[in-house]
Amino acid sequence: MIRGILYWVGGIIFTIPCTLYFYLIYPFFRRSPDLPHLIIRFWSRILVKIFYGAGIEVIGKENIEPAKNYIIVSNHRSYTDILFANAAIPLQFRWLSKSSLFKIPVFGLAMKIAGYVPIERTKYMSASRSLEKIKEVLNKEKSVWIFPEGTRTPQDEPGRFKRGAFLLAKETEKPLLPVVLVNTDKIFLKPFIIRPVCVQVIVLKPVYYSDFNKSQMSERVVMDQMSQHIRKIIRSNYNAYAARF
Repeated sequence: MIRGILYWVGGIIFTIPCTLYFYLIYPFFRRSPDLPHLIIRFWSRILVKIFYGAGIEVIGKENIEPAKNYIIVSNHRSYTDILFANAAIPLQFRWLSKSSLFKIPVFGLAMKIAGYVPIERTKYMSASRSLEKIKEVLNKEKSVWIFPEGTRTPQDEPGRFKRGAFLLAKETEKPLLPVVLVNTDKIFLKPFIIRPVCVQVIVLKPVYYSDFNKSQMSERVVMDQMSQHIRKIIRSNYNAYAARF
């Protein structure tokens, strides 16, 4: 209970100066487009380590080549996934977020400044424009982080993967970087009851579209095989590490 109160009160107090600083240096972001993510990464690390009291164990960091950019795909079990992803992965990446979040005052503008990409799932033309914006991010040598399930799946079995990330891998020839988030859903027992656990962030080996693009195979079959492969390795690694908790 005490840690929960500390998180909500202290977290809000800490977030206010971070937000003010974020907006004060906004004019300099054009010269240094990587700065917003660095600020968000710092903010996430403080919330996770001090206010959550959680540890982070990053496994497989050697699978990341800093000079490359990736289409990062991971499981999605908790609202805290985003904080732990920001805190753990040392890459310049941009999030894909529901377009409705961009309409929230202050918060939405901060997302726009940070270069996040709004996604409108229900409209074909809007989804197509979102894919083009994601390609622009990748062409600028930044990574993007996608939850291929499309929403949180609190069950142990990952939900069905959508095709967007795999279509991007085909059209941009960028590698997919599978990441497994373990124990992020074990922190909040209740809104004001926090359990300080160690969260594992497992970085698996990159996967390329060309690895699956065999002769006489249709595009849909190739992407389905990629999707099944990545879903399988994310599930197996999640089960292996979650069993330790």
